[in-house]
Formats: sequence, C-alpha cells, structure tokens
Amino acid sequence: MYYLLCPCFETVLRLMSKIKLKYVCICIGLITVLDFFGAFTHLFEITYDSNFVYPYEGDIHEFVNALRHNEKPTIEPINEYKYKFLLNNQQKCVDAAHKIFHVVYIVKSAIENFERRSAIRNSWGFEKRFFDVPSRTIFMLGIYPHNDELQAKVKIEAAKYKDIIQADFIESYYNNTYKTMMSFKWLVKYCSNSKFYMFVDDDIYVSVKNVLRFIRNPTNYPDYLKEPKKFDVHKREIKSNDEKREINNIITQKNIHILDKKDLFVYEKLKKTVFRDHIIYGLKDSYNKTLKINYNKENNTKLKFIQEDNLKNEFILNRIKKQIFDFELPEDIRLYAGFVFISSPHRHKSSKWYVSLSEYPYHLWPPYVTAGAYILSKEALLDMYYTSFYTKHFKFDDIFLGLVAKKANIEPFHCEEFHFYKKDYTKFNYKYVITSHGYGNSTELLNVWNEQKALGNA
Repeated sequence: MYYLLCPCFETVLRLMSKIKLKYVCICIGLITVLDFFGAFTHLFEITYDSNFVYPYEGDIHEFVNALRHNEKPTIEPINEYKYKFLLNNQQKCVDAAHKIFHVVYIVKSAIENFERRSAIRNSWGFEKRFFDVPSRTIFMLGIYPHNDELQAKVKIEAAKYKDIIQADFIESYYNNTYKTMMSFKWLVKYCSNSKFYMFVDDDIYVSVKNVLRFIRNPTNYPDYLKEPKKFDVHKREIKSNDEKREINNIITQKNIHILDKKDLFVYEKLKKTVFRDHIIYGLKDSYNKTLKINYNKENNTKLKFIQEDNLKNEFILNRIKKQIFDFELPEDIRLYAGFVFISSPHRHKSSKWYVSLSEYPYHLWPPYVTAGAYILSKEALLDMYYTSFYTKHFKFDDIFLGLVAKKANIEPFHCEEFHFYKKDYTKFNYKYVITSHGYGNSTELLNVWNEQKALGNA
C-alpha cells in the first residue's frame, strides 16, 4: 500500500510547492513594483505642517544677522559652497556713471551654449535696452573637466564680452544648486549694488519691459497696465475687513499654485500664517497709499467715481494710472517672485526627480519658485544667501531655494506671467508675458523678441 500511495503523495507535494512558489513569486513581484513606485515610502512620510524643520534645526536668525554684519556667529555654518572662480570679472558691476543698478540679470548657462548667449546679448540681455534703467547681464558657467578646447573658446568669449563668470564645479543637472549658490556668492561679493536680481536659464524668453513693470507693482501686475474700467456711481469704500478679505482672495487665487487638491488642508494652515508679514500686505498697503490724490483744499473737492464721458474724468483716471505706474517698492522689501508651486516629492525610483525619505521625509515641499526664471530684491538675496549657510544642501536648486526661503521667513510671491512652460506664441498674446520657457533655438528667440519689441512689449 505504501508503495502505491507514495507516488501520489509526491505528486501532491510537487503541485503544492509549485502553487506556493507561484504565489510567492507574484507577491515578491508585486512588492517590488509597489516599492519601485514609492507606495511604501508614502506610508512613512511625515506630514508637512507648521512644525516643519530642516537642518540646521533651530533659530538661525541671530547667526544670519551676524554674518550679514561680518561678525562671527556663535554656531559655525553647516553648509558653504567653496568652489573657486576661474573667470571672475570683478569689475562688471563697477560703473562711475551708475553707482546703483536697477536690475542685474544672471543667466545660468551651460558651457557649450555659445549661440544662446550670443542671442541673449543681442536681444533681452542687451545692457543698454533702456538708457535710463542701468542694468547688467552676466552668464554663470561651470566646467567640463579635460575639455581644453571648449575651455579655450570660453576664455576667448569672456575676454571679448567681459560678462562670463565661471566656477570650478562640474556642469550637471544635479549640480544646479552649486551654480545658483555660486551666483549668489559672486553677487554678494562683487555686485551688491543693485535693487533687483533676476535669475534666468539660457533657454528663456524675457521681456525686460515687463520685468520693469512687474517690479514696480507686483501685486497688481498686469492689471494696473490695462485700460481702466468704468466705475459704478455708488462705489463703496473699502473697509479694513473688506481689505483683509481682498488680500485673502489674492493669496488664494494668485499667490500660490496648488498642484494637488489633497494638499489643500496643508495650504489652509499655511495661509493662516501669511498675514503676519506677507509681502502682499506690505505691498498692497504701499500701493493703496499711491491712490490718494490731493485736491485743492479751498474747494474741498473730493474724487467721485462717476460714470462720465468727459475730459475731467479721463484726466483723473489717467492720473491714477500714472501714479500706479510710477510706484516704486521700498528698498527694504524682501521680494522672491516667480511661478510658485506647492507640490509633493517624487518617490518613484525611475523619476529624474526621485527623492528618498532620508533626503527629505515630508509629504510636501515648502512653497518654491520654479528655477527657470525668478526675481529677488536685494534684501531677499542677502537674507537667502546667508540663510543658506544654515540650510542643508539639496540637489534641486528650486527646492533648495524654497527651503532657504522657508527658513528665512520669506514667502514666495506668485505671478502667472512667469511661464515655466513654452507659452503658445502669437503676435498679440505676449503683451504681458514676463518670461516663457522653451526658447533654446536662438533664431526663434531673436525672431520673437524682435517682433515683440516692435510692438512695444519687450
């Protein structure tokens, strides 16, 4: 009997082992796929909230203030970028005719992109675009080791145009933070005499005219440039509560671009802290002051917004528009502006932007500006530069600056006219565009810029 049943038992065991092995393989495969796409990583993420911390963990404002005043901080910096400048051009921002520049443009350029740099010099990067607006344009480069021929061409270019800054970090996508922070370092050391600084990639269309319009009145750009609408007879006065609600609406609708609705609850927490020192309130308060028009006290005339087609009202509306246009931001404003995102880290390992939990444990990034184009005021530049000394290095430059801004208590300011994608082009839809990505073709950049310049938009 044993000899008869033995083969049967062996057959059953073999079938069971095969079935088990099959399911074991399926389970292993499923776990591998889920892990590859970050399913398990998301389970261990920490919720981003008001308790967010990022090394250095602690109050750094005292240390930053010490560095800004050339004093020794009580805690040594945890992060310094000590690359050397191979091409320096220290005198680039020294000009007897202009002690203070209005805007300095810093173009993050790959070392081999000679044609792009040439196109920029002949279009939006031309330093005498507006004779009454002193500006400078510089190009920040890294190196390709052991490529002596390419380096020789760069040296010739630098000698000819005197606008190349080069440091000895290796050109790489993941080294863009080095490129950005070495740009900061050069600006603080050799070019701190500008009101604003604009960082731009070398494949970006820029309207210099719109840049200047934007930094005059960020909160109302481009609306303040458009033709004034006719007002109702009974236009109610804006009360303080109405003003707060209006500011709240601006923050909700304009200042932060939400990528994922599931993150709204975090955004609501963020919004509560905005009113303390948000740039919008300061800017809007200053802006409202520009709307006050002084009239002849003898006649005690007051401005009434009445729908009239007469020369007097047209004159008043044009006067208001001129006042808004001539508005200038205070020198101590901390402006960090561009296209703002709130998004989540990529946890799937095939992504170019993959980030592990050890690198960043939270489920959301702090608000950040896309790195293709953004504007900093002088105060923001200085505060962010010295805050970076107490911010752990991160490989993505836009995220790193978002982390630095968070630690420096600087809220990124959102503007829709910084297009991080290539905005579809027609002759008339670039009127208010500040920047648009996707102009790596030098001929296309020149054609679009020249056409917009002829229309008065560049």
